[in-house]
Amino acid sequence: MKIRTRIANAALLAAAMLCAQPAAKPILGTVTKFKAGTLEMGVQPDTGAALFFKFGPETEIFRIPPGERDLSKSTPARITDIAPGDRVLVSFVEGMAEARRIVLVGAGDIAKRNERERLDWQKRGVSGVVAGKNGSEVTLEIATPEGKHNLLVTITPKTGIRRYAPDSVKFVDAERSSLAEINRGDQLRLRGDKSADGSRVTAEEVVFGTFLTKIGRITAVDKGAGEIRIQDLATKSTVTIRMTADSRMKKMQFGGGPPSGGEHRGPAAPAADRPFDMARMLEQLPPATMDDLKAGGAVVVTSTRSAKEDALTAILLLANADALVQMAESQAAAHPGMSPMDVLGRLHGGMLSGPGGVSLPAIMP
Repeated sequence: MKIRTRIANAALLAAAMLCAQPAAKPILGTVTKFKAGTLEMGVQPDTGAALFFKFGPETEIFRIPPGERDLSKSTPARITDIAPGDRVLVSFVEGMAEARRIVLVGAGDIAKRNERERLDWQKRGVSGVVAGKNGSEVTLEIATPEGKHNLLVTITPKTGIRRYAPDSVKFVDAERSSLAEINRGDQLRLRGDKSADGSRVTAEEVVFGTFLTKIGRITAVDKGAGEIRIQDLATKSTVTIRMTADSRMKKMQFGGGPPSGGEHRGPAAPAADRPFDMARMLEQLPPATMDDLKAGGAVVVTSTRSAKEDALTAILLLANADALVQMAESQAAAHPGMSPMDVLGRLHGGMLSGPGGVSLPAIMP
C-alpha cells in the first residue's frame, strides 16, 4: 500500500512540475519537415538553430495574408494546410506540451504577393542616385540616354523605408531604416505616383543602399565554392566575388565587334509611354551561369559595400563584358591621362557614371 501511495505521489508531483514549467518562447520561422508518427513539425527559426515542436488536437491554426498583423483578418486552417516552405508563428501556453496556436502564412501566398509587388515596382518604380537631402525631401539624380535630370522625392511618415545591409543580395530582404540614414551618393529606388509635370513624386516605399560596381577580368574560377577572382580594372588589385543562390547572373550581348560608343545589342528599348529604366533593361538580358565564367573573360559586378574591399558578394554579375573592357582600354590608350574607367563613365552622355566612378543600378526588384 505504501509503495502504491509513493508511486501516486510521484505521479502527482511530476504532473505538478509539468504544469509549473513556464511556456516555451514563441517561434517565428519557416517550416522544414514533419514527423507524422510523433506529431512534430520542424521549423528553421529566423534566428537560431532548426528545431521540432509538438502539435495536437488542441492546437489552433489560422491562415493570415502576407504582411497582415491583425488576427481578425485570419481564417481557420488545418494542420494539413501547412507545407514545407510556409512561414509560421508558433505560440505556447503554460502547462500545455503541444503548441497552442500556429499562425500560418503560405509560401504560395507570399510568392503571389511578391510577384504583384515586383510588377508594381516595375510599373511605378523610379531609381537614381541621391544628390541631396533637405528635411523630408530627397533630390534624386536620374540618368537616361538623353542625359541626367533631377526628381524631387517627398518622404512622408507613411513612407516605408528599407536599406540593403552589408553583403545583402535580395531586394525583399532589405531591412527597415529611416530617412536619417539616407546619404548623398546612395542608390535609391522608390515607388509612387509622379506629379502632373513629372518633376516630383511622393514616395510610398523607398529602398536604398550604398553599392559598388567592379569591372575586371577573371583570374580564377572556383565553381564548387561559387566564387571567382577578378583583377579590378580601376585599381589592378585582386577581388574575390562570391555568388549566392540569390545573386543574379546575366550575359551582355554586343553586336558586330567592340562597341565604339557603347551601343550594344541586348534588351529591347523601352516603350514610348514608359520612362527609361536601366535596372529593367539589365533584367531583360539573357541569363548566365558559372559555366559562362572563364579565366580571362571580363565581368561587371554590383555589390553592397563590405567590411572587406577585396571580398564582395554579388548582387548582379554581367558576364561576356570583354568587348566593353577592350573598347575602354583601347580608347584610354589613345588618350593620355584618361583611364578605362573614365571612358566607361562617359558612355551615353555619362549615364554609367556615379559617385566614385562607374555605377550600375543594384536595386532590382
